[in-house]
Amino acid sequence: MIIIGLPAYNEEKALSRLLPDLAAAMGEAHLPYRILVVDDGSSDRTAAVVESCADHLSVKLVQHPHNQGLGAAMQTMFSTALADLGEDDILVTMDADESHRPALIAPMVQKIREGAEVVIASRYRPGAQIIGVPTHRNLMSSGAAWLFRILAPVRGAKDYTCGYRAYTAPVLRRMAAAYGETLTTESGFACMVDLLLKLGSLGAVVAEVPMILRYDLKPGPSKMNVRQTVRDTLRLLGRRRSRR
Repeated sequence: MIIIGLPAYNEEKALSRLLPDLAAAMGEAHLPYRILVVDDGSSDRTAAVVESCADHLSVKLVQHPHNQGLGAAMQTMFSTALADLGEDDILVTMDADESHRPALIAPMVQKIREGAEVVIASRYRPGAQIIGVPTHRNLMSSGAAWLFRILAPVRGAKDYTCGYRAYTAPVLRRMAAAYGETLTTESGFACMVDLLLKLGSLGAVVAEVPMILRYDLKPGPSKMNVRQTVRDTLRLLGRRRSRR
């Protein structure tokens, strides 16, 4: 079973298209699935869109009463999924804004079956493409990826920040046992770096598949505060290095 986890904040427009696309992609790949949406205190119709799909799609909705940030949404995602994951099941997390295309789930699952415990949809592998991302964001992301690989290398990883990942149930249970409610201490987008560094410290087997990032398909502006994310990530790296 594949559980597809979608942290969502004000994504009613994107989810109305993404949820049917996910169902179609999983059907074409002949992969059994359930969808888990964590609505992080949205002020639009995100919850209503998800609930309207529940009668014809296998989808579960968990709601935060108010917006708590991506880190809290991921913590809820992992704890909720772990309650349902069987030993051979896989959790795939992806953005709910349509920039991550569902057809990539099948090759990510194949990598798991080949022996990986964590698979990242990477912007930095041969065959990857980035469409619709402003040049300055591209340069910043590339520079950050280079910095991470030097200061906090995780074997098998080049893309530290992408949230499109597949995790085996056993590696999630190891991470939950080690960190519990402090699975991520970052509230914002830096939580993805935090999670990967913790997985690396646990010796997780990490692999990547090339991704075509379709930023041009996002129905609205990015919710990422770039400067804040850079500051949070640099502080995170500083704390990690000071512990060595």
